[in-house]
Amino acid sequence: MQRETTTFFGVILEREPATSPWADWIWRVADVVTDAPETDGWMLMSEEGEGRVRYLNAPHPLTLHHKMVEAYDANIETGAPKLWVMLDDEPGARPPFRVRGVTADPYEAQGALDSAEGLVEKIEMPRATLAWMARFLSEIPEAPAFRKRRRDKVQIEKQIFGKDPVYTSLRHDPEEGQA
Repeated sequence: MQRETTTFFGVILEREPATSPWADWIWRVADVVTDAPETDGWMLMSEEGEGRVRYLNAPHPLTLHHKMVEAYDANIETGAPKLWVMLDDEPGARPPFRVRGVTADPYEAQGALDSAEGLVEKIEMPRATLAWMARFLSEIPEAPAFRKRRRDKVQIEKQIFGKDPVYTSLRHDPEEGQA
C-alpha cells in the first residue's frame, strides 16, 4: 500500500473583458491539463480578439494521501468529481496571480474559500485523473469501523483508619471558610 501518490498538472488561466463598470477584466481558471510542458511562470498560450487571453503555468503537484480517503470519497460520491485550483493574488505581476496549489480535497478547498483571499476555482476532474485516484483509493485497506469506547466504572477508595480518602462525595463550599 502506498501512503501517498503524486501527479502534476498545468493550470490554464483565462482573462476576458468584463461587462461591469467596476472591473476591467474577469479572470478564471479555464482548465487543468496533464502532461503540460514545464513553464517558467505564466506562459502566453493564445490571444483572441476583444482582449481574451489564455495563459499556462505548469507543473503543479496534486498529492493524494492515505489519511484523506474520506475527503476524496466525498468528492467522488458527488457524481461529478472536481479539482480545485487555488490562486493567490500577486499585484504587479502579469497575470496578477500565483498558483498556490491544486487539490482534490473539498475540505481543503472550502478552507481556502473561507479565507477569502485569492481565487479558488472548481474544475471538472479529467477522466484519467479520476481513474488514477480510484486506483489509489482501491489499494487502501478499509478503515476499521468506529467503536465507541466504554467508560470504566468508578471505584471509590475504601476509607481505612488513618488514611485520608482520595475522593469524597462531600462537596466543599469555597465561600464557607471565608469570614
